[in-house]
Amino acid sequence: MEVKKLHRWDVDKDEGEKIQEQLRKKVIIKPIPKKINIVCGIDSSYKEDEIISCAVLCKYPELEIIDIVKIKGKTNFPYIKGLLAFREGENITKLIEKIEKDVDCFILNGHGIAHPKKIGLASHIGVLIEKPTIGCAKSLLYGNYSEPPSFPLSSTFIKDEEGEIIGHALRNYNNGIIFISPGHLIDLKDTLTITINCIKKEYSLPVPLYLAHINSKSAD
Repeated sequence: MEVKKLHRWDVDKDEGEKIQEQLRKKVIIKPIPKKINIVCGIDSSYKEDEIISCAVLCKYPELEIIDIVKIKGKTNFPYIKGLLAFREGENITKLIEKIEKDVDCFILNGHGIAHPKKIGLASHIGVLIEKPTIGCAKSLLYGNYSEPPSFPLSSTFIKDEEGEIIGHALRNYNNGIIFISPGHLIDLKDTLTITINCIKKEYSLPVPLYLAHINSKSAD
């Protein structure tokens, strides 16, 4: 899969923030225009200075595994809140370039527009690959929300400081809450629908993302 080369990755914090300001103008929030057949979850894990990124492709909505792709690399950018894309993005884009199937939507372990600058990891990657992306995380990075009702798949809105809706707080089957937001080329409604359809009772995260998380930590 082709990835646009919009910028370099070897930047410092100030350069990274300038790039975010440029890319946020390219983020498009709109309904997905076509039927979803393949959803891909992407997550990364770390071993010392090595990053292992994994993509798990699943049929949608059956969630049967189609393919698993992994890649190892180096990361020199430190963890800085709000700048995760510069720590993981280069390896993730190299991973996506190895995917041979036509993925309709990506779910990434990170945030979309529920981000202080409206350009989290999922939005950043979405602009580079020009594909619909969803950000999904176990903790809230930015915004405010009310606790969802205490039953599975209930949700409430995440809102920014001005009251704009930027995502959903979604209760899973384990009574935990995950935080989802549109990344790029998807809207709030489709983000929620696709995520709910990807959740099973035995997993705390959407199935493709959970499997990517587990496989990114495996030894092979």
